[in-house]
Amino acid sequence: MSLEIIKSLVDELTTLHITLGVQPSDLVDNIFEDCYLESKSKKTADGVVFEITFQEIDEGERPSNVTMRYTYNQDRYLVLIEQKVATKRFSVQWDRSSCIQSKIEKLEALLVANLPKRQVAAIMATMPKDFLQLSSKLQLVA
Repeated sequence: MSLEIIKSLVDELTTLHITLGVQPSDLVDNIFEDCYLESKSKKTADGVVFEITFQEIDEGERPSNVTMRYTYNQDRYLVLIEQKVATKRFSVQWDRSSCIQSKIEKLEALLVANLPKRQVAAIMATMPKDFLQLSSKLQLVA
């Protein structure tokens, strides 16, 4: 069992749990830079969606508009980052849930390979409640 990898995964999960992520107030400050064109926000039932559009030069040396969409939950956690270049559709750049699930699965796999199931279940049950809600497998353990 690689204790360094386990420690790294635990550190990454801890950071995800205690860090809200970049906030709209930080992003809106960019609007004063020349390449930024527009920002808008919308409150939803689940939280807030913030979009900011800027212009960059593409591979063909032509200006292209890029829109970044940041989605936040009611607790102000950044949960999703999407990007749209020119007239293309938005594509996911980062997803908090997927990131957490991936790290939990890696951690659990490392633990299961080296510890009794009961001990792994006890360790996994110490995960934060918001992490437990992301994984039905973890909910069964907890």
